[in-house]
Amino acid sequence: MAYIGIDPNVGDISYQTFTGDGTTTAFTLAQSVVSGEALIVTIGNVVQEPGASAAYTAYGNTLTFSAPPANLDVITVRFFGRAVDQPTSYAMALFKYVATASQTAFTGADYNGAVLAFSGNDVDVYLNGVHLDSTDYTPSNGDTITLASGAAASDELVIRAYRAFTVTDTVGASTGGTFAGEITAPSFQTTNTTVDTAVFRTNDQSVTQNTTIGSTKNALAIGPLTIGTSTSITVNGNLTIL
Repeated sequence: MAYIGIDPNVGDISYQTFTGDGTTTAFTLAQSVVSGEALIVTIGNVVQEPGASAAYTAYGNTLTFSAPPANLDVITVRFFGRAVDQPTSYAMALFKYVATASQTAFTGADYNGAVLAFSGNDVDVYLNGVHLDSTDYTPSNGDTITLASGAAASDELVIRAYRAFTVTDTVGASTGGTFAGEITAPSFQTTNTTVDTAVFRTNDQSVTQNTTIGSTKNALAIGPLTIGTSTSITVNGNLTIL
């Protein structure tokens, strides 16, 4: 189909193949999924049924069969679309729970032992591969999802949890701050006409890097200075050595 602009990829269905060996049940997927229902899996061109009590389950980057495919069996996995890019300002984690009859609250350690945690209401919830509307569940305390209606036994609930993180030990560009440690940089510029510093300022006693002082710049150094044999200092402006 003709189109204008960038090659569309939202509807792409990518696939991956494996070969059975008669013993392996777990296979690593090329992209993360929330459940087995996000895949079409065939063995020898026969479509397999997803589910905990059926042929296979899938979560994250792992596809797990209830029984190992036979030796030399060709396994084909088709993904429904490409994985959604996650916001770079959040840490994302997947949690999978297998429900008991009429279970509504999901919290604590999941099927894989990971403990549910999220920020605010920042979650996506899937029941047997179906994305739930926010009215179908209630997030609370950053560690619990409560369904409006109880799940059936062996239902798979997958929670995509987003946890906001804060970058620590920074100095803001607009608010400023104080560096406690030493800062090393090839150059430093300021728009202020004066700069407050400590009583003593230091500079190295040898110059080992080629340096050019621009025609509109004044430079100051404290001597004595030793210039490296292969080092050059080009002064187009003014240089004062005390």
